[in-house]
Amino acid sequence: MRFRLLGPLTVGSEDSPLDIRGNRLRAVLALLLINSGAVVPMDDIIKAVWGETPPRTVRTQVQVQISTLRALFQSIEGVKISTHPAGYSLHAPPGEIDVLVFDQLVQRGRALSAGRQLDAAAALFREALELYHGPPLCNVDAPFAQLAGVRLQERRLDVLGELFGLELRLGRHQEIVPTLTELVAEHPLRETFWRHLVVALHGAGRRGEAIATYHQVRRLLREELGLDPGRELVAAYRDLLEEEPTAPSTVDREALAATLDCLRLTEQLLRDLRRQLEALSLSLAGPADGCRGPESRAHDSMTAVADEDQTTSQSTVMEWVEPSRSRTEKSCGPEQFRLARVLTSIRPVVGL
Repeated sequence: MRFRLLGPLTVGSEDSPLDIRGNRLRAVLALLLINSGAVVPMDDIIKAVWGETPPRTVRTQVQVQISTLRALFQSIEGVKISTHPAGYSLHAPPGEIDVLVFDQLVQRGRALSAGRQLDAAAALFREALELYHGPPLCNVDAPFAQLAGVRLQERRLDVLGELFGLELRLGRHQEIVPTLTELVAEHPLRETFWRHLVVALHGAGRRGEAIATYHQVRRLLREELGLDPGRELVAAYRDLLEEEPTAPSTVDREALAATLDCLRLTEQLLRDLRRQLEALSLSLAGPADGCRGPESRAHDSMTAVADEDQTTSQSTVMEWVEPSRSRTEKSCGPEQFRLARVLTSIRPVVGL
């Protein structure tokens, strides 16, 4: 790759780089490379390189810089600077300019990601990011260079965010925690990296650290910008608080089946009890002629329940619902009233 802008501007191979002397010469070349294949008007070159107050001889200086660059590139096949009525253009094979190679790799990676080929997409993103070898255009001092360098750095950070998103989808939570920790320290206001770090910590089984990380960035955003975290970061935090339950094991399913069987048996017993109590309620609602209905075993059991503060065992309940035995007559009295009170207290339980 002959032209590298994703770091200090260099031309030629690492073994034999061309000597691009002079800041203005580097600035004109960088501007033409960023706009490779397009015509850059003379006025745009002047403003981008010399600023708002260029010297009177600025057009001549531009022509001198272009002639110098043509002399440097005359031995490089496929590289040409053309003159147009409005300005100049530089043509070079796309594979010779690192910015264009970066864009091609990212475009292919995004296509693979959309097709769920996550490993292949991540590999292309890594290859693209490896093209960066320092702050873009850090050795070019010109009005346009600082903004152009920031834009190129933003493209790197965007792809880094996409790469870590793929790594998380591939389950590599623990592996990326150290790098994400460095990135949030370098770019503390970039929420994408914070969100990935929260998710990575959670996926690595470090839930407490993930919660602390969210509150850290929340405080930071409020103190620095007066803002709350964005929607995606908040969603990651909510997912953290609402962990999915572990899928039931075989033992859990067996315990659940046993519980259901017990509930079915209890339901049947309650239905039997309800029928007995309905019959008992009808007998208690009979005529008050000074005589009560025949004594039944259910009457004896319920009296025992009242005497023992209604702390009956299952055997007592089963005895209670058995068919009544022999009947005898007794006069009405306080015991009948007491039995009615017990019946009233248990009616809500059985749905009477």
